Amino acid sequence: MREYFYGKMDRGPIEFGSRIAEKEREIMKIARKNVISVPPTMPIKGVAETMVEYDTRRMPIVQPGTNKIQGIIITRDLIDFLGGGEKYNLIKNRHGGNFLSAINESVKEIMTTNVISINENDSVGDTLKRLYEENVGGFPILNKQNVVVGIVEEEDFVFNLAGIWSGVAVEEIMQKDLVTITPGFTIGDTCRLMIKNYRRRLPVVSDDELIGIVTTFDIIRYFGTSRMLERMRTENADEALNARISEVMTMDIQTIRPYEDVGMAVELMKSCRIGLLPIVEDNRLIGVITERDILTNMIKGENQ
Repeated sequence: MREYFYGKMDRGPIEFGSRIAEKEREIMKIARKNVISVPPTMPIKGVAETMVEYDTRRMPIVQPGTNKIQGIIITRDLIDFLGGGEKYNLIKNRHGGNFLSAINESVKEIMTTNVISINENDSVGDTLKRLYEENVGGFPILNKQNVVVGIVEEEDFVFNLAGIWSGVAVEEIMQKDLVTITPGFTIGDTCRLMIKNYRRRLPVVSDDELIGIVTTFDIIRYFGTSRMLERMRTENADEALNARISEVMTMDIQTIRPYEDVGMAVELMKSCRIGLLPIVEDNRLIGVITERDILTNMIKGENQ
């Protein structure tokens, strides 16, 4: 597999990953170094609030004092907790459906303890390969003392490709087997669908027309800003999760046409700070393209 290096890319008929200064190989060149972390004792509600405040989807859980990593929490963990999967049992069983009581549990109850991480001296190419092999959206980056010094995610790789054309049309790598919802879906139903289908983002359609996009972060924002709690009249979890997804979805949608170059998709993703682009033709949703689709295509192309 050919190495990927960080640097300025110019527009032109070249392959992704090329024309970058070889001296800048380390993953820290594209990583985010200002990492927000929290202790394992922080309440789940506090973690959601912190995620929203700092606009982060991946947060290391560290030991107070030493700052050594103890676990990690991502938006998927919170979606699982909010009715999507097994972590909802914390609300349902331990707290008897009392939502207000459960959200004050420590985040250690739902965090992932088997953390997949990388070393601060790892190359960009090796990290990208592991991202693909482990099927994860990002990694915390650790030094020799197991202290978090950075985070790198799919978008950091994809946004670094802005400014070049790939020679590949969007329709060649887009997802055609779509999972969609309607605006009448509840938050609880949406969480379950996201967990079951391993989706972070879902198109919202009505009468075959695309009317919105809902992401895991949209739901976390609804929870973390207390809007979910403000509409509750009881402490029951079902009431908290019965809000319609139309209350949280994004309606200002950026789309792309199937014949456009993947490089154009990268440009749009970076400028709009989004990880999914719906592909439309004759006002119909025919597919979507995500950061993962772009990276997977790049990796396959480099291995041929």
